[in-house]
Amino acid sequence: MAIVIEIKNNDLSFDGLSGFRERIMSTIHNTREDVVLDFTEISMSLDSATIGELMKFHSALESQQLQLQIRGVNKLIRTVFRLNKLDTILHLID
Repeated sequence: MAIVIEIKNNDLSFDGLSGFRERIMSTIHNTREDVVLDFTEISMSLDSATIGELMKFHSALESQQLQLQIRGVNKLIRTVFRLNKLDTILHLID
């Protein structure tokens, strides 16, 4: 079982990032299930701040023996993950 959180473009914007961080970290701290971030609605690429947040989420879940999974990743984001070798750390699912 996993908790699925749908991510929207404004979650990843400069103005939306702190609210996004708080929402995800709150979920992580209050769950005993894997967390799936659904990127299906994301039409842009990811900046370094967003990638940093994803790594924090990954580490927080891993410390609880849980997994961060990311699904619905577009081709551009998948390329960013691959070039930065993040596809070997983050769990991308189709």
